[in-house]
Amino acid sequence: MMRCRSDQHLMGHFLSLATQFWTGHTRRAAWVLTAGLLACLVANVLLALAINLWNKSFFDALQVRDQAALLWCIIFVIMLSVLNAAAAVAQMQMRMRLQLRWRQWLTQTLVERWLWNRTMHPSGDPDTLDNPEARISDDGRLSTELLVDLVAGIFNTLLVSSSFILVLFYVGGSIRLAGLTVPGYLVLAVLIYTGATSFVMYRLGWPLVARVEEKAAGEGNFRYALTRARQNTGPDHVGEKTELSGSLKTLAGLWLAVIQRQSRMVILSGANNVMSPVVPLLLCAPKYFSGDMTLGDLMQAATAFMQVHTALNWLADNALSLANWSASARRVAALDMLYHEQGSELDVVGTDAGATYPQPKQSG
Repeated sequence: MMRCRSDQHLMGHFLSLATQFWTGHTRRAAWVLTAGLLACLVANVLLALAINLWNKSFFDALQVRDQAALLWCIIFVIMLSVLNAAAAVAQMQMRMRLQLRWRQWLTQTLVERWLWNRTMHPSGDPDTLDNPEARISDDGRLSTELLVDLVAGIFNTLLVSSSFILVLFYVGGSIRLAGLTVPGYLVLAVLIYTGATSFVMYRLGWPLVARVEEKAAGEGNFRYALTRARQNTGPDHVGEKTELSGSLKTLAGLWLAVIQRQSRMVILSGANNVMSPVVPLLLCAPKYFSGDMTLGDLMQAATAFMQVHTALNWLADNALSLANWSASARRVAALDMLYHEQGSELDVVGTDAGATYPQPKQSG
């Protein structure tokens, strides 16, 4: 069987393979779509800041019963809603088109190498990995789609958290506690609160990563067992049924392990969904009652607090997606590394897709 490789080695190989999409002849389309996606993320953050300012204006107008200002707020929010819808559509288009083009390139690369491997080894190879069809189709799709979502999410987290931390610092100002002045107390509060919830989520979610990876491997093994049963023309249907039942039972056990781990995370997220909007209101209430904050300031600070908290919690909230991507990326890398080994006696040439695949050496 194929020798065992470290997770780090597999992930390094996958990134080396997949990033050729930005360096080959497809690099122009790749960079255009990437730049378009990043521009849309920036535009959405700017719109979120504009909506945050609108919250202040709207609630201040309500507090003083200013009907003219309230009318302008209504007109302004309609404009913001149109712009926000356009920006959301543009971001979806850029994200999904980047995912599609990247998947097309990666799938074509893997298919070409797979077909040449079959040509060079028509009788099969003892080191062939299980279920290459699913690795190319399902894992190839997940490894690109989820990575785009994860990288875009990290970039968005950096933009949102840095922008709204400045809002919190400016709007919240300082507060006196036990005779001491604490500057930017809302910034400190959101960092402490988010750090605590993220730490607990990490402790609950990290074991889930291994469980999800085991479940993904179990899904591939079950599909492989189905493929072998379909290809088997022998009379031993009882043996095939027993093998498939055992494989399905194993898969069900792996799913139950995922469900148990994920249930623990849902408990925390459910409680956090209730508490996180209340925490900034409680923190700002003393300054509001003392007159140091208007109603608009209170709502603006609460909205900014939630934006920062949600952004900083993003990685913990997406632990399941990270686990799914990690499992799929390693399965794709293991398949591609096998084809590189089996093609070590062959020359490597370029294809129309910008990929590389082995060709027979020319004699003489």
